[in-house]
Amino acid sequence: MQCTVTYVHHNCFLLKTSSRTWLFDYPEDKFLPPGAAALVRRAVAGDDLAVFVSHGHEDHLNGNLASVIGTAAEACLVLSDDIPELRPEAVPGGYETLVVEPDERYEFRSMRIETLMSNDLGVAFLVQDGEFRFYFGGDLACWIWEGASPREAEFTRRFFTEAMERVRDFGPQVAFCNVDRRLANLAGGVDACRIIAPPLFVPMHSFGVGSWPESLSAECGSDLFLYRESGDALEYHF
Repeated sequence: MQCTVTYVHHNCFLLKTSSRTWLFDYPEDKFLPPGAAALVRRAVAGDDLAVFVSHGHEDHLNGNLASVIGTAAEACLVLSDDIPELRPEAVPGGYETLVVEPDERYEFRSMRIETLMSNDLGVAFLVQDGEFRFYFGGDLACWIWEGASPREAEFTRRFFTEAMERVRDFGPQVAFCNVDRRLANLAGGVDACRIIAPPLFVPMHSFGVGSWPESLSAECGSDLFLYRESGDALEYHF
């Protein structure tokens, strides 16, 4: 079994297997580097495409998804339930769409989908397609900001650890997790990798910065996709 992961920007990635292509959290144009839209159009052309959007923040959801997914042979959408409520204009018509709530399970287009509640907005996804399993974290992370009280920090740590243990028990082959340099704890990225221990770990929430802390490589036991710029891709064999 193999997959190809392509970095687009921030939390936006393409994931491709022999059976399907996934596009995650494609953001508004103002966040994208030059050429990103063309990259996505080429990558999904002729494919069976599933678009997953974890929540409606502008750095995760483009209001004109149809402009980049129209080249796919067919496409479906999986959207967090905050999107049709808060940004209904961003939901494109003409596509089979599944709207998901936190901490629920669904079967859709031959995929088994489980959601986790995010501690920011929306959901994270556990997805199984045949024998292939992956986790996409959205904005679920260990958000302990400078100035947080001990009580707040402990609550966040506990929530995050329990979520990552649930991901570990799911057993994903690929895990997309936030590694945010603005936080001293990297938003829990290293801890997530240690707990989940996936074959392939993909850090995200990079804001387009193409460098990674040395601690990530030194302390994570998984293979890492340490991309540098939009369009970088990794073909991975399990």
